[in-house]
Amino acid sequence: MLLVVLSGPGGAGKGTIARALVEGDAALDLSRSWTTRGRRADDIEGAYVFVTREEFEEHREAGGFLEWNEFLGELYGTPVSNSDRDLLLEIDVAGGHQVLEHRPDAVCLFVDAPDDEELRRRLLARGDSISRADQRAEEAIRERAEADRLGYVRVVNDDLQATVSEIQSLIEAARRQV
Repeated sequence: MLLVVLSGPGGAGKGTIARALVEGDAALDLSRSWTTRGRRADDIEGAYVFVTREEFEEHREAGGFLEWNEFLGELYGTPVSNSDRDLLLEIDVAGGHQVLEHRPDAVCLFVDAPDDEELRRRLLARGDSISRADQRAEEAIRERAEADRLGYVRVVNDDLQATVSEIQSLIEAARRQV
C-alpha cells in the first residue's frame, strides 16, 4: 500500500486537491481523521470521525493511530488503515514527520501557494481576518522549512487542474517504484 502525505499551509488548496485526487483515482482512499473538536458548520460530511477525548485516548493507547497531534486543545489523529488501497493523508507537516518515522517510504508532498501575498489573498477570500491571515502566512514559512528538512516534494498550486495532474503523476511514479 502506498501512503501519500499531503501537507501545506492553510489556503494552499489541499482539501480541494485531495478531493479531486480521490475522485479521479479508484485505487486511492482519503483517510478520515479522528478529532475531539466539535463539528463546524463548514465541515464536509464524512471528513472527520468526531469522538470524545476518552474514545480518542483509548484508541491512541491501543496503537490505533499512525500519527496524532494536539492543536488548540483538541486531538486529531490518522487511524491505522488495514486497506489494500493506497491512502492519502491530508495532514500538517508535524503529522507527516510522525508518519515518516513509521513509514519512511511515504510520499510526502507540500502544496503551496505561488507566494505569500497570494496565500494571504486566498486566506482573506475564504473569510480569515487580516491578523489570522498574517499568522497563517508566518506559520507557512515555518512549515516550508520543516517540509524541506523532511524531504517533501513541493508543488506550487497556481492552477488547480495542473496541480492535480502533477500530483497524480507523482503518485503514479511512486506506484511504479513499489
